[in-house]
Amino acid sequence: MTTITNKADFKRLLADEQAVLFVFFDWSGQAVVSLRLFELWIKEWLASHPEAPVNFYRLDPDAHPDTWTWLVGQARGETDNERGFGSVCWLRRGHSVGFVRYAAQVGKDELSRLTDEHFGATQPNNSPQH
Repeated sequence: MTTITNKADFKRLLADEQAVLFVFFDWSGQAVVSLRLFELWIKEWLASHPEAPVNFYRLDPDAHPDTWTWLVGQARGETDNERGFGSVCWLRRGHSVGFVRYAAQVGKDELSRLTDEHFGATQPNNSPQH
């Protein structure tokens, strides 16, 4: 997972064909729990999808206030937006194709299902993952 530390990292995220972004807040206990789950999930998902062209990022918007407007736009339609829970956003070339407000609440299975759904990923035997 790439931690976004500067504008060049953020531009790379926006340019990626397929990316999964974790939004982190160091002041939030929920975000810390969500981050732990997200990191475990990445390892498991990549192990079952070794050829998947998906990049993973972590963003702390408090450290990069210029990303806030963009982030709010990605969570459009979500009644509670991010609110510090540790959200996950699926992106294609910088545009949101999916959003989960609280990663720890939805769990690893749902993160896998959504990633496969949004990016058309398949299990190693090339049958769709359910």
